[in-house]
Amino acid sequence: MICYFSGTGNSKWVAETVSAALVEPLVPMATYYGTDAPEPTFELTADEWIGIVSPIHSWGIPPLVVQFIERLQITNNSKPAVFVIFTCGDECGYADRQVSDLLAQKGWTSRHIYSVRMPNNYIVFPGFDVDSKVLEEQKKAEAKGVLPQLIDAIKTDTPMAHYRRGSLPFVKSRMIYPQFCKYMMSSKSFVVTDACTSCGLCEKLCPIGTIKLVNGKPTWKDDCTQCLACIHHCPVQAIQYGKATQKKGRYFYK
Repeated sequence: MICYFSGTGNSKWVAETVSAALVEPLVPMATYYGTDAPEPTFELTADEWIGIVSPIHSWGIPPLVVQFIERLQITNNSKPAVFVIFTCGDECGYADRQVSDLLAQKGWTSRHIYSVRMPNNYIVFPGFDVDSKVLEEQKKAEAKGVLPQLIDAIKTDTPMAHYRRGSLPFVKSRMIYPQFCKYMMSSKSFVVTDACTSCGLCEKLCPIGTIKLVNGKPTWKDDCTQCLACIHHCPVQAIQYGKATQKKGRYFYK
């Protein structure tokens, strides 16, 4: 069972690739997000894995993924085999420690916590933008080369060292990440320009269904996960996050 969350497609591509290699079903975590969502409860055979595939948001785990792991129940196995693969633009900080703590609260552990570098997509922070096309293709090529190695490590249960913690992980994961979770989980700064064609793609692709078209224009409920799928997939770049994204590039996995 491969549980994944994705906005612009990086983690979805990893999840689909791992799912095909391990012959494990895909479970979108967003299906179980929110107070009214069903509990993620599953049964596993003795030889099945739980795979967690998640992006890194501000050097930590997206709150949606945190909630999913906290609520996840395996009814017939108290010590399931778990692996974790993070996708990151460059660094993951202490996300490995964070996920280990979440698993420990359930009495679980993981011998396989990895990261795969993928093209940058977070363009809201000052100084952050998408990668150049050259770097984008370089990262994709690197990912396609390393992912089979990680899959083999999981298949054979032979852990390997492949995790990008990066510099100043305490500052990034213990100081910046909490502020991100406190102040950035909001839809208030989204704006729609006159370029909007009312195509409805943003509503269709929002993983948690927080976008609805009203009079042909997207509106947001205040439960955004900051995946930025709406911004990056808009074919006419009509969706902006205040002024922060007006001169930024766009990216989604193709």
